[in-house]
Amino acid sequence: MKPTSIISLIVAVLLVIVGLVTCFIAQNMAQSNGEQLFADHVDGNTSISEEINLDNLERISVVFSSGRINIYGNCDTPGADHYSDVSKIELVNFKENYYTLTRSSNLLSFDETGDITSMLKFWENGFSFKGMRYILNMEQIREFIDQRKLTAEDEDREKQINIYLTKEAVEKATENGEDSLGLKQIQITARGAAGCKVRIDNMRTNTDYNITAEKVDLTVTQTRTDSFINVKADADSDAKEAKISVENSVIGYLNIRAEKLDFSSTSLHIRNEFKLTSKTGNIRYASPVRLSNYNMEIRSKGRIQIDNTDMSSPYSYVSGSGNPMFTIESEEANVNFYEASGSEVNP
Repeated sequence: MKPTSIISLIVAVLLVIVGLVTCFIAQNMAQSNGEQLFADHVDGNTSISEEINLDNLERISVVFSSGRINIYGNCDTPGADHYSDVSKIELVNFKENYYTLTRSSNLLSFDETGDITSMLKFWENGFSFKGMRYILNMEQIREFIDQRKLTAEDEDREKQINIYLTKEAVEKATENGEDSLGLKQIQITARGAAGCKVRIDNMRTNTDYNITAEKVDLTVTQTRTDSFINVKADADSDAKEAKISVENSVIGYLNIRAEKLDFSSTSLHIRNEFKLTSKTGNIRYASPVRLSNYNMEIRSKGRIQIDNTDMSSPYSYVSGSGNPMFTIESEEANVNFYEASGSEVNP
C-alpha cells in the first residue's frame, strides 16, 4: 500500500473515532439538559418524543405501514392514565432514519417511508439527511460489539404513535365559545394490510378524525366533537374489516364504511348523522335517549331488533324524521338498537 493511501486510511479512521466520541459527548450533554437526542431503549422497545407546538396548528397527518395510534386529550390532568405535562408526539419502535416528522405552517406531518430512501433524500430544492449520529450511535455500536442479534420477536414489535394534548391546549378549543385552537383535522393513513388500531380518549375539540386503512380497530372514549369521525379504506372503497367501540361520547357525524363491521356503543350521543355501511357483522347501539327521538332508516337481511322487538321482515326499519339521522345499509349484518336506561353521556 502506498504511503499516501496509508495516511488517508489513518486520517479516515481518526475522523470516524472523533465522530463517535463527539456523538457520545453530545448524547450525554443532551441527557443532562433533559433533551432526547437518541431513542430510549426500554424492554426491547425504542421510544423517542418531540414536543408539539400548538400555535397555528390546524392539521395532524400520520402516514405509516401499520400499528397503533393513541390520541390523549387532557393528558396533564392529575391522576390521568396516560400523563404528560406537555403536548407531544411519542414514536415507539420506529427506526430513526426510516420516517420524517415535520412541522410546516399549520401542519404536523409524520410519514414512514419504510425503505432506505428515507435516509437520503434528494429534492428539487436541496438535500436532506438526518445525520450519521442516527446510524452510528453508541447504542448500536454496543450491540455490534456485544454481537447481539435481533430476534424475530424484536423485529415484530408493534409500532405505536402516542399524541398527547394538555388540558390547556384542549381548553383553547372552547375559549370564548370559539374554536380558537384551530386543530381542524387529524388524518391517519395505514398503508399495510394489517391496518391500524386507534384510540381517541378525552378529546374535546371540534376536530375531524379521518381514518383510512384496510383494517381498523377504533376505540373512542370520553370524547366530544361536533365534527366528523370517518372510517374507510379510501375515497372509493370500504375497509375490509372494522371494529368500532364508542363509550361516553358526543359525536356530530359518524361515518363508517367496512365490508365486515363490528360496532358497539355505550352512552353515545349523535348530534347530526350516524351512517354505517357494511356487508356483514354486528351493530349494537345503546341509546342514551328514547329511540323515538331519532330519524332511522335501517336496511339489512340480517336480524333487525328495535328495543327487543324483531323487525327482520321485510328486512328494513324506517322511523321518524329530522336530526339526528341514523342510516344503516348492510347486506346481512345483525342490527340491535335499544334504549339503555340510566345511561348518560357526560364526556
